[in-house]
Amino acid sequence: MLKDSVATACFSTDDIAKTKEFYNGTLGVPILMDQDDAVAFQFANGTAAFIYLKEDHVPAAHTVLILTGADVEAEVADLKSRGVVFADLPYTDDDGITREEGMPKTAWFQDPSGNWVAVGENFA
Repeated sequence: MLKDSVATACFSTDDIAKTKEFYNGTLGVPILMDQDDAVAFQFANGTAAFIYLKEDHVPAAHTVLILTGADVEAEVADLKSRGVVFADLPYTDDDGITREEGMPKTAWFQDPSGNWVAVGENFA
């Protein structure tokens, strides 16, 4: 039964206004639900991200959201032109994209609350 469910990512932020500006304004993701202490963003195929205000927010040390697409290089270039800064990690190239054998092309950045977000190839 759950295999037919639509998945929603859920994580915290320390600033709803900055979160809305980043995900909607910078990344261009439509707002699905907007409240004083939470916001949800609508992605393709019914998927969403629900981000809530947490007073004692601590940024996740792991990836909380992976945005998959067919052309990682084009997505990274577009996001860089919008001011997104990609992480320089031991396994990424000069563009911030991992190209290791057996690993899908992926690039990571942090949102305004320090949560890790990735842009990657389709896994399916």
